[in-house]
Formats: sequence, C-alpha cells, structure tokens
Amino acid sequence: MAKLYLPRKGVLAPNNVDDPLKYYYVPIVGQLYIARINMTLGLLKQHEYSSILEVGYGSGILMPTLTKLSDEIYGVDLSSDPDDIAKRLAQFNCYPQLTRGIADQLLFDDNSLDLVIAISVLEHIKDIKPFLAEIYRVLKPGGTLLVGMPAVNKTMEYLFQAIGYAGIEAHHVTSPEEMSQAALSLSFKLQSSDRLPNFLPFNIYLYTSFCFEK
Repeated sequence: MAKLYLPRKGVLAPNNVDDPLKYYYVPIVGQLYIARINMTLGLLKQHEYSSILEVGYGSGILMPTLTKLSDEIYGVDLSSDPDDIAKRLAQFNCYPQLTRGIADQLLFDDNSLDLVIAISVLEHIKDIKPFLAEIYRVLKPGGTLLVGMPAVNKTMEYLFQAIGYAGIEAHHVTSPEEMSQAALSLSFKLQSSDRLPNFLPFNIYLYTSFCFEK
C-alpha cells in the first residue's frame, strides 16, 4: 500500500498563503494531515499505473510518493509555480510534468489517463459537475478517480479556526456527499470509500475518501 513520503521540513515551499504544507510538520495536527492522505492512498487497487494526474498539486508534497506508482506523472494547479515546484522536486529524482491551469479544461486527450487524484481540492469548487465531467473525459475506461475531502459543516469550521484557518466556510463550498452524488450522476462507479475516524457512525467524520472507476 502506498504511503506518503514526507520530505524534510524546508525542502518544499507553500504555493500560497493558504497552502497547508506547514501543518504536516506540526505535532498531532501533522499526524492527522498525513493520516488523511494515507487513508486515501490506501483505497488504490493497484501498485503501478502507466499515467497519473494530480489535480491541485499545491506544494508538490504528494509527488515523490506518486513517482513510486508511475513513471508518467502530471500535475495541474491554479496557483502553483510549476517551474519552482519542479526544481524542488528534482531533489527527490521526481520529474512530473507540471502546468498551471484549471481542472475543467484539462489538456489531455480523451481516454488517456489511468489515475486522477484530487486530495483536498474538490471542496473548493462550487460547480463541481463540470470538473468531474472533464476528469471523466480524460480517464481511460476502467480508469480510477481518487478523491479525499474534509467534512463541510460547523464542526469543521470550528476545528479549522482552532488551527488558524478563520473563514474556512468561504472556501469549503462543496461537501463530500454533494461531490459523490455528482460523480455517480456522470456514470462513475464507486469502488470503495473510507473516513477518518472510521470508528464513529458513518455520518460523523472529519475526512472522507472515495475511489471511483470510470
């Protein structure tokens, strides 16, 4: 099972003021940030993929891990500087093809990718269906969409405030439930899901992950 490789502190840099990179290195909070990624990666059925796209790669923190899963890695992000991120990732012999753009206008052919990953991204998108439709277009038949999203509710607003994220409700505008419903309406098939913590009732969680198949 793939698990996050966490680069030493200071090698990567946040792509903007809202980038959560610093929280990965904070005691307790960092363990939660790492656990949500490992839980999401744990839903993957394969150990290798011919091509992977990460939507919203941010600081590039997931890229060294993805390099272990494929030799053909792509990334698209609205605000990251692809040249700066690429230089930093080269220290790990990690050479993804990074671009700046939005996920509802992907520069890939139809049916061309094996795996698309969006971790802590889709909650920021209000009109989620066009984004998912574009991901559906570029995935190969049988391809995988891997999604991780925080809960969107008052409890999470208070928790984000506690770690210094005030006003998160203005940024988290789509819930995991809304995203999942939209994906299913586009003919994605839900293969598996998990939530953190998973010992509570299914509707009480901090973070949830989904593995869909085209």
